[in-house]
Amino acid sequence: MKNTGKMPARARTSPPKEDIPSFYGGADLLSRPAEEITRLAKRLNKDKAALAAVGPGIRVTVLSSFLTDYLAEMLPLMFARRGMAATVTTGDYGAIAPALLEKKGVLFADTPDFLILLPTHRDLAHLPAPGCDARAAEKAVKKEVALWMDLWAHLPCPAVQLSFDPPLLRPRGDQDGLAPGGLVRHVRRVNMELSDQAPPQVTLLDCEHLVQRLGQDKWHDPRLYHMCKQPFSFEALPELADSLAATLSARAGHGRKVLVLDLDNTLWGGVVGDVGLEGLELGPETPEGEAFTAFQEYVAALSQRGVILAVCSKNTEKMARLPFREHSGMVLGESDIACFIANFEDKASNLLAIAEELNLGLNALVLADDSPVERAWVREQLPEVLVLDLPEEPADFPRAIDEAKAFPSGRLTQEDLERAASYQARAQTRGAMSRAVDMEAFLAGLEPQATIEPVGPGSLDRIVQLIAKTNQFKLNPRVFSTDEISKRAEHVLALRLRDRLQDYGIVSVAVLEPGDEVLTIENWVMSCRVFSRRLEYVMRHLISERARKAGVEHLHLVYQQSDRNGLLVDLLPELGFASGGESGEGAAWVSAADSPDGMPAHHMTIICS
Repeated sequence: MKNTGKMPARARTSPPKEDIPSFYGGADLLSRPAEEITRLAKRLNKDKAALAAVGPGIRVTVLSSFLTDYLAEMLPLMFARRGMAATVTTGDYGAIAPALLEKKGVLFADTPDFLILLPTHRDLAHLPAPGCDARAAEKAVKKEVALWMDLWAHLPCPAVQLSFDPPLLRPRGDQDGLAPGGLVRHVRRVNMELSDQAPPQVTLLDCEHLVQRLGQDKWHDPRLYHMCKQPFSFEALPELADSLAATLSARAGHGRKVLVLDLDNTLWGGVVGDVGLEGLELGPETPEGEAFTAFQEYVAALSQRGVILAVCSKNTEKMARLPFREHSGMVLGESDIACFIANFEDKASNLLAIAEELNLGLNALVLADDSPVERAWVREQLPEVLVLDLPEEPADFPRAIDEAKAFPSGRLTQEDLERAASYQARAQTRGAMSRAVDMEAFLAGLEPQATIEPVGPGSLDRIVQLIAKTNQFKLNPRVFSTDEISKRAEHVLALRLRDRLQDYGIVSVAVLEPGDEVLTIENWVMSCRVFSRRLEYVMRHLISERARKAGVEHLHLVYQQSDRNGLLVDLLPELGFASGGESGEGAAWVSAADSPDGMPAHHMTIICS
């Protein structure tokens, strides 16, 4: 479709641009004055209809040793930018430990989905003596960490915790951050030790980096702290709130996954169709060429930690691929790109095609494009896509992505690290499948293995993460904490997929609850990376085996339809389930315990690890 100015078919159904996220959460939000952001936050908090339309609800409780009223007021706005409708409550002032230790308190009576814990360096209880030796300083660190490890043992739900902020004053001068007995050194060592020992329930947010980015003067406000016990300035509020929301969104499985890259004047300087390979700015020969190389190196680093790369270029495909194949300055190769689209269609339509090809929602995409016209068009047509405002200077491209918190990272799992390679392999597999004449022979030729993974230290984070994600194959919104999954380990079915191309990691999980007569599937999720691989039939077979071992003859599940999981309406009957009426939380579906006749063959070897 040519860019005629008409809206692509998909975009006609998207919200008006006055709605979330474009009105309340535009890409330039953090560049606005703090006073304006505060006004928008207050407006959103009053606009209950807009807040409800943001996306799935999430309940967050903030526990802090300082005043959090203004921060809590701003948090729903920052969550809204990431597609979550947050209800934020605050605990009593200065009561982190009492709230976690009081089992009969409000926190345990009405447990939220997530906690935000906000201590400051003023809360450190075991400061080393000035002039002490390294051994005594390390002993003080261990005491500090032991205190928090004990508190974390009482967490009722997952938590994001701000690491201790670096103190403004340095009693030991330049040696305060380096020598034993220094306060700044103590803060740094405690933060690193906490990060190393944090349980799966806890994700730490690096406060020291936040202070460095904002500047000490903007973060610390001693006068404000003495007046109302808020240790940072009002100017720092938006950045802190946005960083907390970004980190928690990643923990909740709402992080974006795909970086969609323009090519000309984005990955290299110049238009390849006009200047040819020789005329491109790329490589150490010029400062601008070196900047584009540095940007590609940054993008490659994102890919290595799991960000999926795609290309969306207005170009002929042959010309767009030419630098990848023949320019010596390219850092990225064609094999790094999971989806490559180069044509002269409008970019909104091509982004829809990329989302469809990768089997992801538009809210998983981030667009990096040097053209203000293209950026404006995509923002108008597809507000779910995060469109980055790349600066004119290519040396600043990496910082633009970093400061946008486009790809917030919680606790990285092995599956996260292998995600990009998995999607690249998936693209190769889909291409081969589309050319295959005999699909059964092709699937069998991949030599797939489905391994039943036990719940343990190596799998727990991934299981919780996969269930938490908003997925196209997910029965209902129910999530489980790491403690819940650990306690119910014998009734959690987790599958890892391997074939001769790669190890895809744990890609499907079912949480089961055996009863006297019925086995209830409390939730069942499967990664979209393995759609069309027939893993759902393997899971159905294994669930039937669990039912037989439990001595029950029927299966029961609750399916709550969302804007993402509609495919299950047609798939559940194929898996042997029939509608059983409404339950309190959604539609009940029931099935005989045995697998239904006529299910397609899956060609997988099932392995118990």
